[in-house]
Amino acid sequence: MSSIYWVLIAIFAVVAVSGALLYLTRPLRQQKAAQAALAQRTATVDRLLDFSQTIQGAGKPDQIFATLSHFLRTELGLSGLVILTSDAETVPAIHLRSAWPDDLIGSSLADLDAALCPCLRQNLPRLFRPESSPVRCAIDSNLKLPAPHPAYCVPFNIGRKLQAVVHMLLPPGSTWTEKSQQLAQTYVNTAHSVLTSLHLLAEAEMQSMTDGLTGLYNRRSMEQLMQREVALCDRHDHALSLVMIDLDHFKDINDTHGHAAGDHLLKSFADCVRITLRKTDLAFRYGGDEFVIALPQTPLFQAQQVVQKLRQAFLSVDFSDAIAHLEKRPTLSIGVAERNKAANILSLASLLAAADQALYAAKNSTRNCVRVFEPPQAA
Repeated sequence: MSSIYWVLIAIFAVVAVSGALLYLTRPLRQQKAAQAALAQRTATVDRLLDFSQTIQGAGKPDQIFATLSHFLRTELGLSGLVILTSDAETVPAIHLRSAWPDDLIGSSLADLDAALCPCLRQNLPRLFRPESSPVRCAIDSNLKLPAPHPAYCVPFNIGRKLQAVVHMLLPPGSTWTEKSQQLAQTYVNTAHSVLTSLHLLAEAEMQSMTDGLTGLYNRRSMEQLMQREVALCDRHDHALSLVMIDLDHFKDINDTHGHAAGDHLLKSFADCVRITLRKTDLAFRYGGDEFVIALPQTPLFQAQQVVQKLRQAFLSVDFSDAIAHLEKRPTLSIGVAERNKAANILSLASLLAAADQALYAAKNSTRNCVRVFEPPQAA
């Protein structure tokens, strides 16, 4: 009996010691777990700070999109990622900003209808689970990865016109947890903030350089932009033609039909400029109804062809709806000059003077015509 008693005592002692050890070690394990969780959160915060500092130093949106793509796929273990922007006023409307892997896009994005993307349409993040999302995001149809990849789509706006969407895919069998969604959203929000700041700066700079009525460059920006073109001509020995344009009888139309009619005339001319000129050409509102157009890498004979197309485009505009009882169809007087070493027309000032002299000749002949500057003949 005594031996059984001592065995029971020993068992109780072992249990007591084990319980005590378990009690003593439990806080240690919890402490280690808390330390590990804290270290993980600290590392996540450090990487977010690193990301923020990196994109703050970026000067272009494409650099921000590329950096966002890198951090998202690294932090979240993505199997695929696409960043798109949509602008209904451009052709094409959809632009690919980043894709990973590089061959992820299986078909042309030009056929993608932004209205079919619920994220862009509603401007809300969407989670697409393979088992519960029979209707996938429209972007998926353009990707080489199959539908079983869980997708998370985050849209955002940049300014008034541009929409962006970040479409992220996890490997099959993975799950978009609340934590991973929040982390993805944090990265996107950080990029969104910097992209918006860049957009506002670019918009403010453009507004300071453009004419508020016509949207063309203003006279203040002409000096800076034209000096650059003159320097490029010197460096590469390219041709440069300059055009000065005056709207015939503009003051009469303005006085007879009002300033609204005059403004409509000026805006219509600017629209003709935009549809006629190349992207490399520069158009300025020089003052009132007078405009200057620079045609880089364009010799004189080609410049004449360009301005004839512009004249025809302006002549085809129907002003009858906006300006009632218009007696004379609005026309253009145009002077053209080319940068010329032989005639000592090299500086911006001399080129402007030559184009202005040609314009004066056009206005003092028949108007509604094109005149080319003719250097004075040597005696």
